[in-house]
Amino acid sequence: MKKYIFLILIVCFRFLNCKNSENKIVNTIEIKSNNLNFFDFDKVEHYYKDIDAGDILVEMQRLETIDKKSEEHNYLNLIGYDYPKDVNDEKFIDNLIKFKFSKVQIEDKFYNELNKLFSFSNCQDDYGLACAPVYRDILVFYKEEKIVGIAKICFECDKSDVIGAKKDASFFGHCGGYGKLYKILKVKQ
Repeated sequence: MKKYIFLILIVCFRFLNCKNSENKIVNTIEIKSNNLNFFDFDKVEHYYKDIDAGDILVEMQRLETIDKKSEEHNYLNLIGYDYPKDVNDEKFIDNLIKFKFSKVQIEDKFYNELNKLFSFSNCQDDYGLACAPVYRDILVFYKEEKIVGIAKICFECDKSDVIGAKKDASFFGHCGGYGKLYKILKVKQ
């Protein structure tokens, strides 16, 4: 008789444990990651701005003559060069807002696709485009409300400036990655 009571207690205990663990998983989206991912994130914001490339390229050519403390200098560095230098730049998001970039919260249903795109790859395209990038699309990756990564994208040149990546990002976007990212940001959203 003691054996049956013991078995019943074990079954009940396991049943309750399974029920509790199921409740914890129901409302979370699992982001599939591995040790090749650039960022460990739980939120992504997409900033974008329609910018005429012809006008900007003329302005960028005179960047060296512009006062380095001016708003114009900050703007041109943001859209054409390697600003910010790191993810902890406190003025970066403020500058995106000040320079009238629009913001869209990326839906979490796209996080696994983004994780695949923003992962180390040694896939290289055989061609290179000779154009000066104009970064109209900027992704900001967050983990627990802290910026962990920034990706500035120029879809016209297929170039990027990835900041904060845990892995080598030099081949980001190659082998169709830019096209896949474009679909997520421009078509699916």
